[in-house]
Amino acid sequence: MNSFETYKKRLLSYGSTPDEVIINNTKDTINKSFDSSLFSESIPINGELTDVIINQGKTSEDKTLLFRPDYESHKGAISEINDSPFLITEFDTNKLYPIAKAKLCNSSISLTSSDRKIPSGKINEITGKPIMIKVPGKKLEIPCVFERTTSIIGSELAINIPEGQAHVTIPFLKHEKLKKGLFLSFYGEEYRVDDIDYSKVYEDTGTIKLIAKKKVGGDSELV
Repeated sequence: MNSFETYKKRLLSYGSTPDEVIINNTKDTINKSFDSSLFSESIPINGELTDVIINQGKTSEDKTLLFRPDYESHKGAISEINDSPFLITEFDTNKLYPIAKAKLCNSSISLTSSDRKIPSGKINEITGKPIMIKVPGKKLEIPCVFERTTSIIGSELAINIPEGQAHVTIPFLKHEKLKKGLFLSFYGEEYRVDDIDYSKVYEDTGTIKLIAKKKVGGDSELV
């Protein structure tokens, strides 16, 4: 076997086609860069340690996350940076250069499911029916991004949300209490959810935006 054939064989060990060889070589180079980079670190994303390079965004509340090739995530995932939760609001699925944008979760909301009745395992001696016991509903704490201003797409400008209104962005979830009329408390003030925007949800992943208005006298929570 001549030297060219040896080189060709070694080259094709990275893939079955020239394009595959280029892609796999590029991935290998990127992975080596992660291994040697002083800025590479491991952070929890949805509870799993993940290698990232974190770049500062427009403010300390905005981050851009660079991942190793082939990493998969989605909008709505929660990353933990310096012990603070950040909500992934954008994720580019590029296999070579996966990248995400994340925003600091500056607050949280609590949702408590309804109480349930379950059989106690005992029988009422008079009625012959199972004796039921009450199980308190579970409380779920959800990190969120609370905003009184919003960015204009494609610019560095931010505009004020209408007076008395706020936008609350949370990871997608299904919950019996998550509906219009829900009351939420932020920084000592109460808000009522007037609308829920699901336009950033795809196949049960993504983010939900709650459009909330400051509570006024006479408002009551919808059950």
